[in-house]
Amino acid sequence: MDVLKSLYFNLFPYLCFIPAGYILSRHKLVPKAYINKPLLFVLLPVLVIDKVLEARAANIAILAVMSFSLSALMLLPAVWVKHKLKPSLNINILKSSYAYFNVAFFGIPVVTALFGEEGITILICIYIGSALYGNIFGFIQVAKSRFTTRKAVSEVFKVPFIYAISLALILKVFNVHSPAIMGPVSRALSVLVSVAGMTIIGMSLTHIKFRAVSWNYYARILGFRVLAAIAVAALLLFLEYRLINGLNPEERQVMALVSLFPIAVNLAVFASFLKSREEEAALLILLSTGLSLVLVPLGAVLLQGFYENGML
Repeated sequence: MDVLKSLYFNLFPYLCFIPAGYILSRHKLVPKAYINKPLLFVLLPVLVIDKVLEARAANIAILAVMSFSLSALMLLPAVWVKHKLKPSLNINILKSSYAYFNVAFFGIPVVTALFGEEGITILICIYIGSALYGNIFGFIQVAKSRFTTRKAVSEVFKVPFIYAISLALILKVFNVHSPAIMGPVSRALSVLVSVAGMTIIGMSLTHIKFRAVSWNYYARILGFRVLAAIAVAALLLFLEYRLINGLNPEERQVMALVSLFPIAVNLAVFASFLKSREEEAALLILLSTGLSLVLVPLGAVLLQGFYENGML
């Protein structure tokens, strides 16, 4: 029970910025560009470089590949949902909503509450693969909801992440480490990015008519997303255990919990930057975050039971 209280206590301050963003946009107090551009062009790139340099190379080799694979494989259930349920959502927004997991901004306060500071190191390795997929291939998917494929691919080169991750990997190869001063700076950036991301969600909700929202429609889309993510993550963990067996139980718990994480804020950031399907993106993130606030604690308790019984 104490763990659950700590979890909700860590997340609550960030969630408060969703209504704050709504108020800022509703009353036209701050233009959205004042938030999404610094986030996309300054805060995220610096944070990505620092996280890559901080991560252990051995764990990157397994966890980053697994998280990248989780995002990539989630495209299959997204296509199935589009074909079977025929949702009105743009197919590229639907794919991105299934493949994007809020590993950093939702995950950091979650693993801190559940596993302490050691959990953040594990999460950093998972974040690298998730960010690599989301900020390159995921960005292209969101861009395709507005542009042609050729134009969407060209748009990705306007986002600094591709340059930030390239620089970070080069520095990692040469065994460059972040200076000591980056410790508190990185923690401050994590908070700023989380705050800015939640604010953008709130700002994107301004024009949504909540009374007209089909809650059953979104419940089916998000419900199937959770089930598919659990199945894919379980498959990846099974394959890792049988073929490599290089993870410890705590690392497997964190990787399993990622399948219950909400849609990443990046979806709203990119949609806002591209001015494409902003309301749909924001609503999906908001609802998936609410769902995750219920499922993640339950999943944590279940996984702890598995660990105590030697099943992880």
